[in-house]
Amino acid sequence: MDARRRPGKTGPLWPGDDGSLGIYVHVPYCASLCGYCDFHRTVSPGGVPAGYEDRVLLEARLHHRDSVREVDTIYFGGGTPSLLPVRRLAALLDGLRRLFRVADGAETTLEANPETVTSASIDGWQQAGVNRLSLGVQSFQPGVLELLQRRATAGQALEAVVAAARAGFERLSVDLMAGVPGQSLKGLEEDLRRASDLPVDHISVYALDLHPGTPLAQRAERGEVLLPGDDLCARMLDRTHEVLTREGWGHYEISNFARRGGECRHNLKYWRGGEYVGLGPSSWSRIRGRLLGNPRDDVAWTKALEAGLPPWETEIVLTPERLLEDRLIFGLRLAEGVPLAEVQGLFAGTEYRLAHLLGRLSDQGLAELHGDRLRLTPKGFLVSTTVIAELLSVRPGEAAQGGGEGFPGVPSGKPGAVSSVRGNGPVRAPKGSRS
Repeated sequence: MDARRRPGKTGPLWPGDDGSLGIYVHVPYCASLCGYCDFHRTVSPGGVPAGYEDRVLLEARLHHRDSVREVDTIYFGGGTPSLLPVRRLAALLDGLRRLFRVADGAETTLEANPETVTSASIDGWQQAGVNRLSLGVQSFQPGVLELLQRRATAGQALEAVVAAARAGFERLSVDLMAGVPGQSLKGLEEDLRRASDLPVDHISVYALDLHPGTPLAQRAERGEVLLPGDDLCARMLDRTHEVLTREGWGHYEISNFARRGGECRHNLKYWRGGEYVGLGPSSWSRIRGRLLGNPRDDVAWTKALEAGLPPWETEIVLTPERLLEDRLIFGLRLAEGVPLAEVQGLFAGTEYRLAHLLGRLSDQGLAELHGDRLRLTPKGFLVSTTVIAELLSVRPGEAAQGGGEGFPGVPSGKPGAVSSVRGNGPVRAPKGSRS
């Protein structure tokens, strides 16, 4: 592997990059706002504004000339992408297929709120080519749903999952949250077992992390709600691992569990260093050795496209060191870890210090060498920021470049959520292809 691959190359950057391409489409519109959400979103009671899909395709045309890769995953995130009328969603997918070389059977995921799921929408999504639904359940506890300002009831969530499964959706995911004010360990366990019994092949569990300025964070600052302490959050996430793995779920990523073959292939691109194009306001792309970030502003994004200009406001060249850092940071999110040989260039000249640190992390039960791979243990997942920061501190020179900056990674980083104990998420927190 040559980490010095020049920007503009289209071949694999890493062994985990299989040479394919993912497409992420951000649909930032919601019928109402949840109090914890910090993703770019806009209240739009009338649904997705007319012409939005046409503007997405304008941006897609700026990218399709630059990559000859085959698209094998498409992911619609938000916001609430299931608000996009079926006919318009189908037209958008058809447009992407005309612009890109989309593989037959490409994993095509739509995030959906349970209250938007009907028999008609399910049928339309399937006909459009959606073959995977990710349902934002968050909890089956009425009190937790009310505090999070979720529109769907637990009953609606259950009905949505069952209806989608009966209609033939074999790829179904549900999101849950831990560490919510007023949530008990017992309540979380009930949510986990309820989700495990559903006909789904994927479960995501995120620890709530309140971002300044969000309504729920403001309530916490005023003392109106009390956040569970770090010890309780850690117990919740530890119990999540215990309950789901005991039920046969693979804990394949810090916040994600899957039945065999149920892993989200689109998210794996982020964590393994693959290439993807992000479309829509606040989206990020990782393509041809660059990161391209769109503005968190619908008007600025639209004006750039209407003027025939690229909408991205940020461009970062992935230097050899940055590529190695990202491979370590995102690869350690996965249970498979990273081959140590792939990132050894980060530690040239400090191999002795690295060996000493790895020994200590192993003794503490936080990390382990499994064959030639370095990986975190479930205990290490809980303190991933600390472990990764310690690993990066062993390198010659300064600490990680740009640590803590907003950075594209995965839809695994959900609105208002991090993937480990509160405030201890990954060093360069992944936010899907959105911010």
